[in-house]
Amino acid sequence: MPYTYSFPCPALTADAVVFSESDQCILLIKRANEPFRGMWALPGGFVDPDEEPLVACLRELREETDLQLVNGNLIGIFGEKGRDPRGWTVSVAYFFKVDSAENSKAKAGSDSSELNWFSLKKLPLLAFDHQKIIEEALAKFM
Repeated sequence: MPYTYSFPCPALTADAVVFSESDQCILLIKRANEPFRGMWALPGGFVDPDEEPLVACLRELREETDLQLVNGNLIGIFGEKGRDPRGWTVSVAYFFKVDSAENSKAKAGSDSSELNWFSLKKLPLLAFDHQKIIEEALAKFM
């Protein structure tokens, strides 16, 4: 059944903060598409109709990093005006831990031209509001 509402609705996305505990680093993808093409970002993407945000997050992780993770912990919901230049977008963000970056077997997939693990002390400039999402994840789970 199609959804019809008499009021505007935001686009819904799901983002993943993947943290390597032993290496103290975070997995980032380099965006292959606009907006922010060529910038580093958290793995994530749009939630499909009738898809739960955590399921979407796990799907996006598989598509963009080839990681098969489970049991993400909710970081929060991010919907500040202007966070996405494409329009009104709300993101549900999840936190995942892996034992080590090297053993994770992550590799770049769709929508990412490359991926890399970055030390918490040397994070690059990030797309969207992903720096804020990482900061909230670390405050909540570290």
